[in-house]
Amino acid sequence: MVFWYKDEKDGEPIYSMDARGRQISQAKLWSDPYVFGERAVMRTKVKPAELEIDPLEATDSGVYRCRVDFKNSPTKNQRINLVVIVPPKKPVIYTGVSRSLAKTLQPFNEDSEMSLLCEVIGGSPPPKVAWYLKGKMLDDTYTHEHDDITINRLDVSRVTRDFLSARLICKANNTQLMTPLVSEIILDVNLKPLIVNITNKRAHLSALRTYEIECLSSGSKPEAVITWWKGTHQVKHMARNFADSPNVTRSMLSYVPTIEDDGKFLTCRAENPVVPNSALEDKWHLLVYYAPVVSIKLGSSLKANDINEGDDVYFECEVRANPKSYKLLWFKDGKELHQNATAGIILPGGQSLVLQSVTKASAGEYSCMAANVEGKSTSRPVTLEVMYAPICKDGSSTQVVGALKHETISLVCGVQSKPPPMTFHWTFNNSGELMSVPATRFAQVKPLSLITSHWHGSRLNYTPANDMDYGTVACWARNRIGVQRTPCLFQIIVAGKPYPLQNCTALQSTGPYAYRMGHEDFKATDSRDADWLIVRCSEGFDGGLPLTNYELEVYSEENVYHVNTIYLNHTDRSGSSGPVFEVPGLEPGRNYRLHLYAVNAKGRSDPVVLEPVTLKGVAMYTTGESSCTSSPPPLSTSVGLSPF
Repeated sequence: MVFWYKDEKDGEPIYSMDARGRQISQAKLWSDPYVFGERAVMRTKVKPAELEIDPLEATDSGVYRCRVDFKNSPTKNQRINLVVIVPPKKPVIYTGVSRSLAKTLQPFNEDSEMSLLCEVIGGSPPPKVAWYLKGKMLDDTYTHEHDDITINRLDVSRVTRDFLSARLICKANNTQLMTPLVSEIILDVNLKPLIVNITNKRAHLSALRTYEIECLSSGSKPEAVITWWKGTHQVKHMARNFADSPNVTRSMLSYVPTIEDDGKFLTCRAENPVVPNSALEDKWHLLVYYAPVVSIKLGSSLKANDINEGDDVYFECEVRANPKSYKLLWFKDGKELHQNATAGIILPGGQSLVLQSVTKASAGEYSCMAANVEGKSTSRPVTLEVMYAPICKDGSSTQVVGALKHETISLVCGVQSKPPPMTFHWTFNNSGELMSVPATRFAQVKPLSLITSHWHGSRLNYTPANDMDYGTVACWARNRIGVQRTPCLFQIIVAGKPYPLQNCTALQSTGPYAYRMGHEDFKATDSRDADWLIVRCSEGFDGGLPLTNYELEVYSEENVYHVNTIYLNHTDRSGSSGPVFEVPGLEPGRNYRLHLYAVNAKGRSDPVVLEPVTLKGVAMYTTGESSCTSSPPPLSTSVGLSPF
């Protein structure tokens, strides 16, 4: 008989084998249904015989006694202490204080804190729980909590780049008889950028030119986002980003600097959007070169609408340039001004212009120009207006006017002044008396719109009735500056023949004359070019009557005979100040004498004589303003020619 007892429970066996009267292999087996039930069986074919318990349960632990009763031998007893080791459950890894279940690929941010909790349930004896990193124990401090829970809390104050892709293992083990239970996670660390660099910084930039600026960043995971900033404002729409490799990002900025950018910072910022406070910046202190920005203004103590003749005026030129301008010039009406103390132009240096004792001629548009290595710029002009008392327009002070008795003539007194004249005053003076003309006799006139020089005027209609009505008519104007110093004078004389022409010149010319004169169908029979003279004159006084035409007579100096007469209508004259004649058909080498006349209704003027005139010899002949000699009467031949 074999009996098994456990912890001597009530002295009753928990298992027995009865081989009395039969073979051991046919022994009768009994198992306490409340202890082992069918889990236990006695194995007698092995030596020594054994009680096999399968499956083993935690409640099976205890001190077992085996009693064997023999038929002819004393009873034997043997005690065995059975310790049942219960393996724990597989470790479970949680993250953070919130105890979130960790992922197989668990993300963390660089420089963040990491808190991991490895929790093991069950196990008898309680298991040891430890953390391992790269095959080395990292932490083996564990605690046993209630309800058979064992935990190991791993706290890392700063996750470094070394944790990237690291395999972090939690092992639970309570016996050497079996392999430890393991759970693991792989750390997926989001990395900050390590480097950001603007690669092509320049010592200076030129305003309004386009530059391609490159910025490189590396070390970020995932790839960094690059942004550009000018001062505190983000530069958008002009940058293009490229991912050259998994952790290298490149950005190209098309940048056009402006004047306002000088002194600002251009910043390239690289940032991992999933990692807080991960931004790195590279700042470029901009030095922007630009052509001068120039403006001119009248001196602060001056009033633009209250500058009179004799005042001193100064201008200030404000220049903003980088680098500084090396040259500053002043201009009036587009012409450069130079230091001229005699003319009252003072350039004291710096950025000022002084005009001393300004006159009417000082009025105009003033500007300044500055230059540096980036270029030159001219300011918008400032108009200087000088207030002055009236003067006769165009500087003319005396006009000779011819009139017949009982003929009404219109006298226009044109003056220039600033501001415009307020009143006009007319007087008449002959050798006998000086008298004022009543205001009812004259009226203010406006200049024609085609006249570009601004002037103002008064018209007097005057009719001489007898010899005493011929004399000098004078006109004065007054504005707020004062009275006209020198009056505009009209010398009224009896109309007569015109005065001789003035400043006559003869110039030899060569070429196809008929084509020159406008006859395009003319075909010269001689291939040689013709020779002729071009004669120009200025008008003299018209004698008080309109000129009707001009005449030029050609005489041969040798035989004193009349060669030709050329007529030119007054309305067909080519020159604005007098007639222009073309004299053809002259023989080279022969001397000629030219007589020139102005003609009105009273007759011809005294002649102007050009002599001797010789083709191929002397090319230019000139008379004085009053050259006039008597001439023999012309011969009978006269030729009329078209005007030049």
